Amino acid sequence: MCIKFKRYKIVIESIIMLKNKALLLTLSFVPFVLAACGGGGGSGDNNNQSSGSQDLISNGTRYYFMDYNPEGNDNNVDELNVSYFEIFNKKSTDSSSYQSLDEYLLTEKKLYLPTDKATNVMNFNSMTDWTLDLIGDVKESWKLEKVDLTNKNMFDTVLPGYRILGFDDAETSNINGHMFLNTYGQRNFPQGSSCYRLISKKTNQDTFAFNTNQNYEINQSFEDFDAENVPYLEYLNRTNQFGLTYRAVSGSWKNISWTTIYDTSLGIAIDDAVAVKYQGKTYAADYTSNIAWTAAQESIHWDIFLKKQSNPIAIRSAKLKIAQLKSGCYVYNETAANALASLNSLNWKPY
Repeated sequence: MCIKFKRYKIVIESIIMLKNKALLLTLSFVPFVLAACGGGGGSGDNNNQSSGSQDLISNGTRYYFMDYNPEGNDNNVDELNVSYFEIFNKKSTDSSSYQSLDEYLLTEKKLYLPTDKATNVMNFNSMTDWTLDLIGDVKESWKLEKVDLTNKNMFDTVLPGYRILGFDDAETSNINGHMFLNTYGQRNFPQGSSCYRLISKKTNQDTFAFNTNQNYEINQSFEDFDAENVPYLEYLNRTNQFGLTYRAVSGSWKNISWTTIYDTSLGIAIDDAVAVKYQGKTYAADYTSNIAWTAAQESIHWDIFLKKQSNPIAIRSAKLKIAQLKSGCYVYNETAANALASLNSLNWKPY
């Protein structure tokens, strides 16, 4: 089956009133990731075993995503999710590789059309140095760090912070999380287990992605939208609790006007502040900055947020996010994945 490489999205939401409209302000720290083909279920069906701690990028090598999803997908029940990607010729591809882009992508030098063929291939220079080829000369550089999991606690690795902070059973039935803790909470990874933690991601150039479907059209002139970003910027810099500094920028590439607001330390755009003017109409767009996202910098902003909180729910959420950034894993080698899959009472489901 084909699934998306897991997508971390850390969101703080609040309703604000601005420009006589109710806007949903979403602060998202999102390392975007490539789609990949991989099997669901446990990792025990894999016939391509890597040896011990020798993590390879040779043909047929697999690495696994194994995560706890407290929200689950159905019936408000938490889930343990699994999938993998496989490396061939130091690359990983999927069903979206070399297929049509299906959206416009604007760079300073070129407008890519929905019918243009996207690359969407992850290149592995090593297991700690990845390059995602998106389309043309648009690329992302990913840096990871290897973590030796030998004799490390399994539960605390997959669910960092939960042993101390506990589960929120008010909204979701956390039967899988409780099962993991109560049944296997003292289990450790065997010799040769390792994982890789995502520590930075940087795109080599700024881009705006947009669609011209009527669902994305903004019923407002581009000039008015751009002008309203001025008071919006002032509001964001005055009220955000993360210690972020926002910047508003507008310009024109390839005769297409654009406007955006983003923070200057992580490059995260404010969704409601990004738009382009294409063929006389205004469309919502997704802005990607070439400012590097780093886990260390994001953690600093969560620490700032945490110090300003008195709400127990917000405090717990922030602490879990910091724990994930500092102690969580992005992908596991086969030794670690097989050890997790061998915990027979746990039900690992495909993403």
